[in-house]
Amino acid sequence: MQCECCQAEIPEGKVRCPECKTPITQTIVGFENTPEIQRQLRALLVEQSERIGNTEQLVGMVADYLPDWNMERKLIIKMLRSGAFDPFLEEQDMKHAVTKSRGVMMTKGGALENEAEFVLVSLAYMIKLPYVSPLAVKEEKKTEEEKPKEKPAALTMETKPFKKFDALRQRLYKRINVKEGYTMLDGYCFDGFGIVRTVNLPSTLMCIGEYAFTDCKHLTDVVIPDSVKKIEKGAFNACVNLKNVNIPDGVLELGDNTFLCCSSLEKLVIPPSVSGFGENCFSGCDQLKMLVVPQNVKFIDENCFAYCPNLVVYCYENSYVHKYCMKNKIKFKTSALGTQLPTELAAEADADN
Repeated sequence: MQCECCQAEIPEGKVRCPECKTPITQTIVGFENTPEIQRQLRALLVEQSERIGNTEQLVGMVADYLPDWNMERKLIIKMLRSGAFDPFLEEQDMKHAVTKSRGVMMTKGGALENEAEFVLVSLAYMIKLPYVSPLAVKEEKKTEEEKPKEKPAALTMETKPFKKFDALRQRLYKRINVKEGYTMLDGYCFDGFGIVRTVNLPSTLMCIGEYAFTDCKHLTDVVIPDSVKKIEKGAFNACVNLKNVNIPDGVLELGDNTFLCCSSLEKLVIPPSVSGFGENCFSGCDQLKMLVVPQNVKFIDENCFAYCPNLVVYCYENSYVHKYCMKNKIKFKTSALGTQLPTELAAEADADN
């Protein structure tokens, strides 16, 4: 293994470079982007060390240096504000600092174990502390015989955006039809289309752009094809008559304002691939009665469910979602891990407290 900073050889079993003392990068279970985030935080400290005077200044710079990792960025910021970095500044013994920081995150910050470990290794790498997490994914060495043969380069699908100009042709239609072959809907594509009731999307679609359907006040039904892997922020913002919509398995996150003020939405089942909900994701969904949330969701913004008086969250017992609901006084019903979460809308939510 070679050091990423000075290219020196790192002996097997060592946790940092013998030459420049840079720690090795790690991948924490549930956070496959850990190495990239570690490098960005290290770059932050190298480039901005003289400008960091307090936690809020560090938080602001984290937001600037991690623009592409929404879930991880919000988690790190939340943990920093809970005091996760303070022990590294106060303690002389770094082992004590790690233990204290972990405790702060899991008690005051409400972090799960893998979330705390992800933040720990990220902060440790930033300050060149050689901390090795027990939850780090170990890479197995392969012999020459075991190494997979190189596969020929796969053909990649060309991006074909459905643009706002294309959408304008259907502005006065009650039923929108996007033809096969289009791979993404441009941002604000159908913004303000007040007549549209339903939308037919192609099986080739992979991305719904930001605010693509915002303010489509008469839109009632959307069937999102299984090919879609990304739904950008505000995609269905202010669709006040939207009643039926599905989230296909493969979508990783529901970003800020995705269903903001969708006041007719009553039920939504979140697939296992989704890992987080952004700011105001379901805010203002005052008729939302049933939200089924899987075990893999590890981040929910604190304003995600604002103004949802009828909401009952169906989740697994002792999951991150369960703890979030208890902390934020949101009604919930739990199922034991390993059992099936309900998908049928209950007539009345006799939720736990």
